[in-house]
Amino acid sequence: MPNQLSFFRLYPDSTGVSRFEPIDIEVHSREFAPPAAPFSVSELKPASQHGFLYLPSGWVGDLHPSPIRMWIVVVAGEMEFEAGDGSKQRMTAGSTLLLEDTTGPGHSSRVLGASAALLSVVHV
Repeated sequence: MPNQLSFFRLYPDSTGVSRFEPIDIEVHSREFAPPAAPFSVSELKPASQHGFLYLPSGWVGDLHPSPIRMWIVVVAGEMEFEAGDGSKQRMTAGSTLLLEDTTGPGHSSRVLGASAALLSVVHV
């Protein structure tokens, strides 16, 4: 079992430019749902809201800050996020990203391919 999970976060640096940064989240084996066998679990943190975003094929989000600090999980489809520094992250079903660039110019994003993108969002 892994000791950590690796994801990316999108955050504003000290000048307000958004950048991607890898983050690691520790997990520990424990009985989470007995009588099921133990598995790796991270620390559970507070979340205030959750929901879904449906973005049609061809959708483009020009440069914008994230409206809230949130985790996004791509449920279906494919997305690309571009940080203010020009770096890009391509996300497919199962990909997860922590959006923290709620200040500054933000990032741009777009749906890739012929299918819509479905995202699950968790406000943290």
